[in-house]
Parts: sequence; C-alpha cells; structure tokens
Amino acid sequence: MKKLIFLLFGILIAHASFSQVELGLKFSPTFVNSRVDQFSDTLDVEGSGVNTRFSLGLIVDYAMTDNYYFSTGLIFLPKPVGVTITGENGGSFVNQEELYNLQYLQIPITLKLYTNEVQPDMNIFFQVGISGEVKIFDEPDLEEYVLVDEFQIFDSSAILGAGVEYRVGVSTTLFGGFTYNRGLVNVVNTTIPLDDELAVRSTAFTVDVGLKF
Repeated sequence: MKKLIFLLFGILIAHASFSQVELGLKFSPTFVNSRVDQFSDTLDVEGSGVNTRFSLGLIVDYAMTDNYYFSTGLIFLPKPVGVTITGENGGSFVNQEELYNLQYLQIPITLKLYTNEVQPDMNIFFQVGISGEVKIFDEPDLEEYVLVDEFQIFDSSAILGAGVEYRVGVSTTLFGGFTYNRGLVNVVNTTIPLDDELAVRSTAFTVDVGLKF
C-alpha cells in the first residue's frame, strides 16, 4: 500500500512538474575556432582560423518562476579542430595545416533570465551556465596528418547567451539569439615531441533559431 501511495505521489509530482516544462528544437549555424597554447623552440602551432558547421538539438526549459528558468537539452555540436604548424622538426621543415572533424553531444546546464515583456508577447532572455560534452565522432580531414594522436572523449564549456522570444500562440514560441561556448578542456594528445605540452581548446559561437511548444 505504501509503495502504491508513493507511486501515485510521484506521478502527481511528475505531472505537476511537466506542466512547467517547455520543449523546443533549435537549429544553429556554428562558427568554431581553436585556441592553442604551447611552447617550443622548434615548432610553432597556432589555430588556423574559423570553421563553419551546423548544430541542432532538443532544448528543455523548466520554469522555476515567471522570470527564471532552468534550461538543459541534448545538442549535436560539431567542433572541428584546425591548426597551422610551422618550424623545424628533427632537421626537417614543417609547414602545413591540419583539420580534424570532431562531433559532440552536448548537455547544457544553464539558467535563463527573462525580462518582462518589452513588447506584447516578446521577452528578452540571458543565459549562463556550463555544459558536459561527449565526443561521438572524430576524423582527420586528410590521412597524412601527424600532429594529433587522439582526442579526449569528454569536453566541457562555459556558456553565455542572449536572445529574444516571441509567443505566437497559446503554447508556441519562436526564438532567436546567440550562444558563446568557451571550451575548458585540453582535447588533444600529440604525437610530435614538443618542449612543452600542446593544449587545444575550442571556442564555438552559434546563431540560434528555434521553436518551443
């Protein structure tokens, strides 16, 4: 009997909680560059510039108050690593660019702060938090790359974002904005011997468009 009572109580809580949850889908052009830290007397390794990809995913917003939401989800996030290598290595001159295609599943853990309506049915929001990311794919753009031996399976990012939501129906909301993801984890192990450890962290800037219901 106690188990049945707890089960019914849990169902009621879940139903009440679910009524405060908004689900959504978003599609985001994504601009990624690699931040490189290393020290070597013979080789210079730098990020090779911005790479453009597309991310998409499911978002889940849970209302804690009218203006404060806990926001999470499951996002497919490509984060390619591009580097330029110049200098001497073992008596031979190295001058090449290397691009590695990495893809992650990202679980953001963030807080969304909403303003009051700036126009009828329109709110501005700001977002802050962190994310955990699991690598699901990595592959060099060409086979002869030599810098990276392997990539870490986990990454994490600090998240900052802002945007606008516009309610177009009783339970339908359009939104747009941007999100800045600053990678916190060194994602590479290198095969080239350097005077100091090579550290590569990714920065991703996304332009977000989506729908909540």
